[in-house]
Amino acid sequence: MNRKYLSLTCLLSLLVGCSKEKFEEFVEPVPEPDPIAIINYSDSEDNSSDDNNNNGNGESADIEQNLLINGGLEEWSLYLYDMPNSWLCHNNYNVKREHKIVCEGRYSAKMKSLEKGSTATVDQRVQITPNHKIRIRFHYYVEQWKDKGARTYCYFRTRSAEVSTIPTEELKDFYDEPTYRILRGGGYGLTYLPHELNTWLTFDETIDVPPSANYFVFGINSYYGTTIYVDDCWVTNAVSPILHQSP
Repeated sequence: MNRKYLSLTCLLSLLVGCSKEKFEEFVEPVPEPDPIAIINYSDSEDNSSDDNNNNGNGESADIEQNLLINGGLEEWSLYLYDMPNSWLCHNNYNVKREHKIVCEGRYSAKMKSLEKGSTATVDQRVQITPNHKIRIRFHYYVEQWKDKGARTYCYFRTRSAEVSTIPTEELKDFYDEPTYRILRGGGYGLTYLPHELNTWLTFDETIDVPPSANYFVFGINSYYGTTIYVDDCWVTNAVSPILHQSP
């Protein structure tokens, strides 16, 4: 028998007969990996402070749920125009995705009317509960302001269809004038949004829902000559109903 073949046979016999304990003396065990913490980076409507969450929707699982879809304005689609998903822009070319001037997350909506008589708008319809309260919040940044500037432009509907919009006269009967300005203006008692230039400002108001309203349309208008950036929009349903006293 070949001596080289015999030596190889002996070596294999030694390896097979080697115990597990002896083998582990020569092999350093690999330590178990440490648990990895999963971090959820949030860009909600008010990703600052206590209302953090990031589902692109601006929701807080612990405190309140954002009724708006894509309230953080993080999701956009490019068709003929660059449009924020789930939002309606009546003059699409007046609203653009912005990535430099942003309050939270990656994007905001730049609203700038390009011609007289044309208004930059964003709005979205959500379902609400009659005789409750809703809270309306968003961040905005004014780069340029002229004349009427910008304001909220919100309304209620009895049904989802536009023809069921509750008339302005009925809303003015339901609210006093300062409160009505939350829906069409700049907040309680304000005709237009406060407009300190080149800084992020916050709109945050709570308002009663009329007894006939089942839908709310949240909207913002920016008029010719004004440039604003909008980010992190919230509409939330309050838990407690409004208690109306009998006359």
